[in-house]
Amino acid sequence: MSTLQNDMIFESINDNWDIRPCFNGVGEWEVFNHDMGDVHETFDTLQEAEIARENFVLQQWEDSLQ
Repeated sequence: MSTLQNDMIFESINDNWDIRPCFNGVGEWEVFNHDMGDVHETFDTLQEAEIARENFVLQQWEDSLQ
């Protein structure tokens, strides 16, 4: 697979993950996947949510390359 293809796959996966405020009282922020339409995890700080989002994107990208 070419580097361009890998970059396009990564960008597509990256665009599907988002962080938004959590309104259900479990946490302050939630990591949401637009593709699957669900919340994966909630966090107390934005920094924790950003780290988790990055990890979710990287894991999904690595899984897609196998």
